[in-house]
Amino acid sequence: MKATFGGVPLVLFIAVASFAAVTPQTVVVPSGTPIHFELRKTVSTATAKPGETVPAALTAPLVVDGRTVASAGAPAVVHISEAESSGRIGGSAKLTFSLSSITLANGTKVDVRTSSYSREGRAHVKHNAEYIAGGAIAGALAGQAVGHDRKTTEKGAAIGAGVGIGAAAATGKFDFKVSSGKRFKLTLKSPIKTTL
Repeated sequence: MKATFGGVPLVLFIAVASFAAVTPQTVVVPSGTPIHFELRKTVSTATAKPGETVPAALTAPLVVDGRTVASAGAPAVVHISEAESSGRIGGSAKLTFSLSSITLANGTKVDVRTSSYSREGRAHVKHNAEYIAGGAIAGALAGQAVGHDRKTTEKGAAIGAGVGIGAAAATGKFDFKVSSGKRFKLTLKSPIKTTL
């Protein structure tokens, strides 16, 4: 007597179950899903350029309905959309990037659209104003002490302001770095559709 499972011969049931298990199925990672990753290379606003890519890796798996779409540690790529170095007198450093691709559990590399990370560095305005104003005041006081009249005071203030500008420039740029190993969480802006 042949063994049956719910009226279906057991051998046929096992064959159908095995076929279903190996048949690829379409999986969709919905938009809004958080993607956790870390940089694998330090990014500096002093050297980064728009359009540059940086290696990254997932720090948490992407799982949909119990199926791992991408494993923790899977390679990913970050795309830098904005990178601006800091000037010595004006401007502040800026950096904006997002994920551009992820390698899935099936080995496929897929392009992705995610939210962006943005950061702006320290502004020069207040810092420079302090140096320039401080130089002008010191110069005016020195001019007044030497000449005791308005003309020498004005000359001293102008010279002092020039010294202040030089000091502001000499203090350098306010660039910043985002270190390798730094972790981020961005969200998908469009779904990932794949077959696993």
